[in-house]
Amino acid sequence: MMKGQNVRNMGLFDMLGDSLRGASKSVQKSREAAIRNSEKMLKIQRLKMDVQTKREDKEKKMTSLAHKVYELYAKNKLTDPELLSLCQDIKTLQWQIDESWTEINHLSK
Repeated sequence: MMKGQNVRNMGLFDMLGDSLRGASKSVQKSREAAIRNSEKMLKIQRLKMDVQTKREDKEKKMTSLAHKVYELYAKNKLTDPELLSLCQDIKTLQWQIDESWTEINHLSK
């Protein structure tokens, strides 16, 4: 009877060992999937930050370009009719701003 019980206990230990090995493999796969997912999310965030930085750089360059075009207009070196029209609109807006500030200053006295 002892011998038969030992065989059953060995079978039980083998089953427990197989079960633990299976659980360990499952935990390892889940861990690896979580790591891959975290790495993917980190890469996405880095790319989004890179895109945002590039957009900001682009906007700065566009603003700089606009100022250079307006400087050419102010020096009467601009010939493109579309750009001339836009610069004239800007100049008109600036006059309106200046007039409003003059009125504000006059009323504040």
